[in-house]
Amino acid sequence: MVSTTWIPETRIGIWFQTSSLWRNFVVAPAVDGLARTFVSARGRCESPRILDAGCGDGCAFDLLEHYFHPSSIVAVDIDVRLMDRARKAMQRCRCDVTVSVGDLGNLKLADASVDVVFCHQSLHHVSDQVSVLREFRRVLRPKGVLLVAESCRIFIRSWWVQVFFRHPMEMQRSASDYVALLRKEGFLVDDGHVFTTSPWWSQRDLGLRERMGWERSCKSEPTQVCAVAFLEAVNS
Repeated sequence: MVSTTWIPETRIGIWFQTSSLWRNFVVAPAVDGLARTFVSARGRCESPRILDAGCGDGCAFDLLEHYFHPSSIVAVDIDVRLMDRARKAMQRCRCDVTVSVGDLGNLKLADASVDVVFCHQSLHHVSDQVSVLREFRRVLRPKGVLLVAESCRIFIRSWWVQVFFRHPMEMQRSASDYVALLRKEGFLVDDGHVFTTSPWWSQRDLGLRERMGWERSCKSEPTQVCAVAFLEAVNS
Protein backbone atom coordinates (compact mmCIF):
# COMPACT_ATOMS: atom_id res chain seq x y z
CA MET A 1 0.00 0.00 0.00
CA VAL A 2 2.49 2.62 1.00
CA SER A 3 5.88 2.55 2.47
CA THR A 4 8.82 1.58 4.66
CA THR A 5 8.96 -2.20 5.23
CA TRP A 6 5.91 -2.60 3.06
CA ILE A 7 3.57 -5.60 3.38
CA PRO A 8 1.90 -6.23 0.00
CA GLU A 9 -1.89 -6.05 0.18
CA THR A 10 -4.08 -9.06 -0.62
CA ARG A 11 -6.14 -9.30 -3.78
CA ILE A 12 -9.26 -8.63 -1.72
CA GLY A 13 -7.55 -5.58 -0.26
CA ILE A 14 -6.69 -4.25 -3.70
CA TRP A 15 -10.27 -4.86 -4.86
CA PHE A 16 -11.69 -2.98 -1.85
CA GLN A 17 -9.28 -0.06 -2.20
CA THR A 18 -10.25 0.40 -5.83
CA SER A 19 -13.99 0.05 -5.27
CA SER A 20 -16.73 2.68 -5.12
CA LEU A 21 -17.33 1.58 -1.51
CA TRP A 22 -13.81 2.70 -0.57
CA ARG A 23 -14.11 6.03 -2.33
CA ASN A 24 -17.65 6.91 -1.25
CA PHE A 25 -17.67 5.62 2.33
CA VAL A 26 -14.02 5.80 3.41
CA VAL A 27 -12.11 8.42 1.41
CA ALA A 28 -14.78 11.03 0.69
CA PRO A 29 -16.02 11.48 4.29
CA ALA A 30 -12.44 11.74 5.55
CA VAL A 31 -11.46 14.40 3.00
CA ASP A 32 -14.64 16.36 3.74
CA GLY A 33 -14.02 16.30 7.50
CA LEU A 34 -10.35 17.18 7.20
CA ALA A 35 -11.06 20.03 4.80
CA ARG A 36 -13.71 21.51 7.10
CA THR A 37 -11.41 21.23 10.10
CA PHE A 38 -8.53 22.82 8.19
CA VAL A 39 -10.64 25.76 7.03
CA SER A 40 -11.98 26.35 10.54
CA ALA A 41 -8.43 26.30 11.92
CA ARG A 42 -6.55 28.40 9.39
CA GLY A 43 -8.85 29.45 6.59
CA ARG A 44 -8.29 28.53 2.97
CA CYS A 45 -4.84 27.91 1.55
CA GLU A 46 -4.34 29.54 -1.83
CA SER A 47 -3.29 27.14 -4.60
CA PRO A 48 -1.30 24.75 -2.41
CA ARG A 49 1.03 22.07 -3.68
CA ILE A 50 -0.31 18.84 -2.17
CA LEU A 51 1.48 15.56 -1.56
CA ASP A 52 -0.95 12.62 -1.69
CA ALA A 53 1.09 10.17 0.39
CA GLY A 54 -0.01 6.63 -0.39
CA CYS A 55 -2.33 7.70 -3.19
CA GLY A 56 -3.48 4.19 -4.16
CA ASP A 57 -5.54 4.33 -7.34
CA GLY A 58 -5.85 8.13 -7.19
CA CYS A 59 -9.46 8.17 -6.02
CA ALA A 60 -8.76 11.21 -3.80
CA PHE A 61 -7.38 13.40 -6.60
CA ASP A 62 -10.70 14.96 -7.59
CA LEU A 63 -11.72 15.37 -3.95
CA LEU A 64 -8.49 17.20 -3.10
CA GLU A 65 -8.99 19.35 -6.18
CA HIS A 66 -12.57 20.18 -5.19
CA TYR A 67 -11.85 21.08 -1.56
CA PHE A 68 -8.37 22.65 -1.75
CA HIS A 69 -8.02 24.03 -5.31
CA PRO A 70 -4.35 23.03 -5.50
CA SER A 71 -1.86 24.29 -8.04
CA SER A 72 -0.53 20.74 -8.26
CA ILE A 73 -0.73 17.31 -6.67
CA VAL A 74 2.32 15.09 -6.20
CA ALA A 75 1.11 11.51 -5.72
CA VAL A 76 3.26 8.66 -4.39
CA ASP A 77 2.46 4.99 -3.72
CA ILE A 78 4.68 1.94 -3.47
CA ASP A 79 2.27 -0.54 -5.06
CA VAL A 80 2.91 -0.77 -8.80
CA ARG A 81 -0.40 -2.61 -9.21
CA LEU A 82 -2.25 0.67 -8.65
CA MET A 83 -0.23 2.92 -10.93
CA ASP A 84 -2.28 2.49 -14.10
CA ARG A 85 -5.48 3.39 -12.26
CA ALA A 86 -3.79 6.36 -10.59
CA ARG A 87 -2.57 7.69 -13.92
CA LYS A 88 -6.06 7.42 -15.39
CA ALA A 89 -7.41 9.39 -12.39
CA MET A 90 -4.64 11.93 -12.95
CA GLN A 91 -5.88 12.61 -16.47
CA ARG A 92 -9.30 13.61 -15.16
CA CYS A 93 -7.90 16.46 -13.03
CA ARG A 94 -7.67 20.09 -14.09
CA CYS A 95 -4.61 20.84 -11.99
CA ASP A 96 -1.16 19.40 -12.65
CA VAL A 97 -0.78 15.90 -11.16
CA THR A 98 2.28 13.67 -11.14
CA VAL A 99 2.15 10.02 -10.08
CA SER A 100 5.16 7.91 -9.12
CA VAL A 101 6.13 4.74 -7.32
CA GLY A 102 7.99 5.52 -4.12
CA ASP A 103 8.62 4.86 -0.44
CA LEU A 104 7.05 7.34 1.96
CA GLY A 105 10.03 6.88 4.25
CA ASN A 106 12.39 8.06 1.52
CA LEU A 107 10.58 10.60 -0.62
CA LYS A 108 12.23 11.88 -3.78
CA LEU A 109 11.12 15.43 -3.04
CA ALA A 110 13.09 18.52 -2.11
CA ASP A 111 13.06 19.98 1.38
CA ALA A 112 10.17 22.40 2.03
CA SER A 113 8.60 21.71 -1.35
CA VAL A 114 4.90 21.07 -0.51
CA ASP A 115 2.26 23.00 1.40
CA VAL A 116 -0.04 20.13 2.38
CA VAL A 117 0.54 16.43 2.99
CA PHE A 118 -2.57 14.28 2.69
CA CYS A 119 -1.98 10.92 4.38
CA HIS A 120 -5.12 8.80 4.24
CA GLN A 121 -5.09 5.29 5.71
CA SER A 122 -1.37 4.96 5.09
CA LEU A 123 0.44 4.97 8.44
CA HIS A 124 -1.18 1.77 9.67
CA HIS A 125 0.41 -0.05 6.70
CA VAL A 126 3.89 1.12 7.73
CA SER A 127 6.24 -0.53 10.22
CA ASP A 128 8.47 2.57 10.51
CA GLN A 129 5.94 5.33 11.08
CA VAL A 130 8.50 7.67 12.64
CA SER A 131 10.61 7.75 9.47
CA VAL A 132 7.53 8.55 7.40
CA LEU A 133 6.45 11.40 9.66
CA ARG A 134 9.97 12.85 9.62
CA GLU A 135 9.91 12.78 5.82
CA PHE A 136 6.60 14.65 5.92
CA ARG A 137 8.17 17.30 8.15
CA ARG A 138 11.14 17.57 5.81
CA VAL A 139 9.13 18.14 2.64
CA LEU A 140 6.58 20.50 4.20
CA ARG A 141 7.14 24.23 3.88
CA PRO A 142 6.96 26.55 6.90
CA LYS A 143 3.34 26.77 8.08
CA GLY A 144 2.66 23.55 6.21
CA VAL A 145 -0.12 21.20 7.25
CA LEU A 146 -0.42 17.44 7.57
CA LEU A 147 -3.88 15.93 7.07
CA VAL A 148 -4.09 12.46 8.60
CA ALA A 149 -6.89 9.90 8.60
CA GLU A 150 -6.16 6.51 10.15
CA SER A 151 -7.95 3.31 11.07
CA CYS A 152 -7.25 2.43 14.70
CA ARG A 153 -6.03 -0.82 16.22
CA ILE A 154 -9.44 -1.94 17.48
CA PHE A 155 -10.50 -2.19 13.84
CA ILE A 156 -7.24 -3.40 12.29
CA ARG A 157 -6.91 -6.18 14.87
CA SER A 158 -10.46 -7.47 14.38
CA TRP A 159 -10.42 -11.06 13.15
CA TRP A 160 -12.05 -10.44 9.77
CA VAL A 161 -9.63 -7.63 8.89
CA GLN A 162 -6.71 -9.90 9.74
CA VAL A 163 -8.16 -12.66 7.56
CA PHE A 164 -8.75 -10.55 4.44
CA PHE A 165 -6.11 -7.79 4.66
CA ARG A 166 -2.42 -7.40 5.53
CA HIS A 167 -0.99 -5.00 8.13
CA PRO A 168 1.98 -4.90 10.54
CA MET A 169 0.07 -5.80 13.70
CA GLU A 170 2.79 -4.63 16.09
CA MET A 171 2.49 -1.02 14.82
CA GLN A 172 -1.24 -0.52 15.26
CA ARG A 173 -2.31 2.35 17.51
CA SER A 174 -5.34 3.81 19.23
CA ALA A 175 -6.68 7.24 18.26
CA SER A 176 -4.93 8.89 21.20
CA ASP A 177 -1.69 7.05 20.36
CA TYR A 178 -1.70 8.48 16.83
CA VAL A 179 -2.21 12.01 18.13
CA ALA A 180 0.59 11.51 20.67
CA LEU A 181 2.89 10.24 17.91
CA LEU A 182 2.23 13.31 15.76
CA ARG A 183 3.03 15.59 18.68
CA LYS A 184 6.16 13.62 19.60
CA GLU A 185 7.44 14.08 16.04
CA GLY A 186 7.08 17.85 16.22
CA PHE A 187 3.64 18.50 14.76
CA LEU A 188 1.27 20.89 16.51
CA VAL A 189 -2.09 19.21 17.05
CA ASP A 190 -4.81 21.10 18.86
CA ASP A 191 -7.49 18.94 20.48
CA GLY A 192 -10.07 20.89 18.51
CA HIS A 193 -8.44 19.79 15.26
CA VAL A 194 -8.89 16.08 15.98
CA PHE A 195 -12.06 14.09 15.42
CA THR A 196 -12.79 10.42 15.88
CA THR A 197 -15.46 8.29 14.29
CA SER A 198 -16.63 4.68 14.11
CA PRO A 199 -18.14 4.46 10.61
CA TRP A 200 -20.50 1.59 9.87
CA TRP A 201 -17.96 -0.28 7.74
CA SER A 202 -15.58 -0.52 10.69
CA GLN A 203 -18.10 -1.93 13.16
CA ARG A 204 -18.40 -5.65 13.86
CA ASP A 205 -22.09 -5.64 12.91
CA LEU A 206 -21.54 -3.20 9.98
CA GLY A 207 -23.64 -0.61 11.80
CA LEU A 208 -26.74 -2.80 12.19
CA ARG A 209 -27.28 -1.82 15.82
CA GLU A 210 -27.19 1.88 14.97
CA ARG A 211 -29.58 1.44 12.05
CA MET A 212 -31.98 -0.31 14.41
CA GLY A 213 -31.75 2.58 16.86
CA TRP A 214 -29.54 0.88 19.42
CA GLU A 215 -26.81 3.19 20.68
CA ARG A 216 -23.20 2.07 20.81
CA SER A 217 -21.45 2.06 24.17
CA CYS A 218 -19.89 5.45 24.92
CA LYS A 219 -16.87 3.53 26.26
CA SER A 220 -16.15 1.91 22.90
CA GLU A 221 -12.85 2.90 21.32
CA PRO A 222 -13.20 4.83 18.06
CA THR A 223 -12.17 2.90 14.97
CA GLN A 224 -10.92 5.93 13.04
CA VAL A 225 -9.08 9.15 13.87
CA CYS A 226 -8.60 12.24 11.72
CA ALA A 227 -6.25 15.08 12.60
CA VAL A 228 -5.10 18.37 11.12
CA ALA A 229 -1.51 18.96 12.26
CA PHE A 230 0.60 22.07 11.66
CA LEU A 231 4.31 22.81 11.59
CA GLU A 232 3.70 26.15 13.27
CA ALA A 233 1.05 27.51 15.61
CA VAL A 234 -2.23 28.33 13.86
CA ASN A 235 -2.17 31.99 14.93
CA SER A 236 1.51 32.54 14.07
